[in-house]
Amino acid sequence: MARVLVIGDTHCPVMHKGYVSFLQEMADCWSVDQIVHIGDMVDWASISYHPKAPSLKNSEAEYCKAAKQVQTIYSAFPEATWLIGNHDALTERQLFDAGLPFDVLKDYQEMWGVPTWKIIPRFGQLIIDGVIYMHGDRGKGGRFPALANAEAEFQSVVQGHAHSAAGVGYGANSNLRYFGLQVGCGVDYTAAAMAYGHKYPRKPILGCGIVLDGTTAIFEPMDLGNKYGVLK
Repeated sequence: MARVLVIGDTHCPVMHKGYVSFLQEMADCWSVDQIVHIGDMVDWASISYHPKAPSLKNSEAEYCKAAKQVQTIYSAFPEATWLIGNHDALTERQLFDAGLPFDVLKDYQEMWGVPTWKIIPRFGQLIIDGVIYMHGDRGKGGRFPALANAEAEFQSVVQGHAHSAAGVGYGANSNLRYFGLQVGCGVDYTAAAMAYGHKYPRKPILGCGIVLDGTTAIFEPMDLGNKYGVLK
């Protein structure tokens, strides 16, 4: 049975500057033995399909900045599983649209310098102690998609993707109890790459997930006070 730390969407290079320190504290506090990055480790605003400001169009500069932040995560957690999210997969998606073979693209371990991490392809699932871990860009949506997907599967689900959703909900039928855990995220939502969310009143919730033995789920909110820095 595992004690799992679940890292939320980080969207490097716009990960919050205190997020890795927070994750290390949570890993020590809960004595975890497995690490899962729930996906969207990188943002790739420069090659996204959304309208973007001129300052966000330099893919080389974004890659260099993102790689530095990725290495802070990798240095803290050299053994982990990374579920590829929709932003992570933008290189594959652009390659496909260009009609090029996937063999010309570096694999994720080489591209981001994480050779010891296990990679789960986009839309894939990881099962630990009977719990489904997935990025969240598949299945049901809504205000609290993890619980909606758990109810559809009749199986506990952990996911990210929805930055403004965080927490744990439980359900049960006559045979079993299940939970849905939304793990929040680790982004600095004041960054230009996150500008698409400024018009919405609901903002990202920074934190991470903890899953114990496949039966207990916890959302740990990140302290945004003096310890980790205030978002203004």
